[in-house]
Amino acid sequence: MSGQQGQWWQWVQYLVERFREKGATGPDRAMTAQELGLHERFQEGMKRRLGQTGIFVDIGGKYYLNEEGLKAFVQRRQNGESGMGRRRRNLFGLRILRMILGMSIILLFVVNLFEGRSLGIWYLIVVLAIAWICVTVIQIITMARNRY
Repeated sequence: MSGQQGQWWQWVQYLVERFREKGATGPDRAMTAQELGLHERFQEGMKRRLGQTGIFVDIGGKYYLNEEGLKAFVQRRQNGESGMGRRRRNLFGLRILRMILGMSIILLFVVNLFEGRSLGIWYLIVVLAIAWICVTVIQIITMARNRY
């Protein structure tokens, strides 16, 4: 686990204990971040990665600890299926695919220039270029959604 991920997980564990200490463990016992004594960083985190974990639930500005969400998150983490790792692998795969498509486009372009100028190869280059653009757009959307 990287240092940044380790710090994030320590922060989550601190938050879990804080929610338990204050008794914010169900919808009927939800509290504001101020009542829990949490920094505004918590509310910012809930809009991002922290809110995606399912560990804490926001009910109109009040929060509670979702024990089932915590158990599910810990289980996924132990199975190596943490959201962050999966998203990084997906992005890595998209980058590799973009690189392969780009290299193929360049190779076909160069070969077509020097070998025969086949119309079929030009069509293939166009199709690969469109695929490259689509993969690029998917990568941008994925990065924006995950706020890298």
